[in-house]
Amino acid sequence: MTVPERSDGLHAEDVAARIDALGSGADDISFLYVVTVNNPSATIIGNRERTALVRLASGLSRKLGRIVPLVLDKAYEDLIHDPLVERPRSGLLDDEDGVVFEIGTLSKIIAPSLRIGYLIGSDGPFLQALIQRTSDAGFSAPLVNQEIASWLLDNVLDRQLAEVTRGYREKAVAVRGWLDSLLGDAVVDCRGGQASFYYYLTLNGVKTGEGSPFFRCLARTTGNERVDGTSEGKLPRVIYIPGEFCVHPRGRMVEQGARQLRFSYGYEELGRLEEAVGYMAEAVQYARSLDSPTSAV
Repeated sequence: MTVPERSDGLHAEDVAARIDALGSGADDISFLYVVTVNNPSATIIGNRERTALVRLASGLSRKLGRIVPLVLDKAYEDLIHDPLVERPRSGLLDDEDGVVFEIGTLSKIIAPSLRIGYLIGSDGPFLQALIQRTSDAGFSAPLVNQEIASWLLDNVLDRQLAEVTRGYREKAVAVRGWLDSLLGDAVVDCRGGQASFYYYLTLNGVKTGEGSPFFRCLARTTGNERVDGTSEGKLPRVIYIPGEFCVHPRGRMVEQGARQLRFSYGYEELGRLEEAVGYMAEAVQYARSLDSPTSAV
């Protein structure tokens, strides 16, 4: 079951309202899973809301007479690059009942290919079950990768983090400027730009799904050579994640998700990102031209 976030991230009172609405069905809740820097929207949960979520999980656990784990996935938390954002406070500091479990990863800050994640939480049946399951499945990083990661953490982490966050901050500011200037009023909501490397856009009346004119224009699959280019030389394409894949298919955000997309500024250089936003503006015009009753056939 999902709980929609607000413009400033998930609010504990919305989670509490969702639980209350379940009535006796709340007895079946197994765990609460929260991404502290959301993917796809890149919104950041504030410390006040994080503390409130810990209290909510503790209260629910006491009511049900068992631990209801609050899993805080902080994969992107080390990539908060906006200096105006408050420093995240670990939920473990407010945990008096052993309900908080924090998940982290080195893949976003050190080296993606190492594929090393970690979990921190209070010892007990739940943590021991996770450890046993990991051992049974052999689903841990090879020892050589662990040794490499250990050396990197001891010797280059601070310098690496400073360089990575500096680069993402530069890109975030530049891309936001292009989104504002090139897409303009085609965007009714823009989230992100403070952490990780995503912007999450809601477009004004333009659908973004795989079958939409906007998508087909950027994928160069419209069947129109003027838009796509020739079979020998396709025009440049833009890859994004349609919002239809980022919302629950039977939830309350299906209509909104059909007009949303996740745009990554993580890997391409600035010049290419500016070009990509320009192509997105062209795709908006193309999609709107097909909706216009005066469109040429």
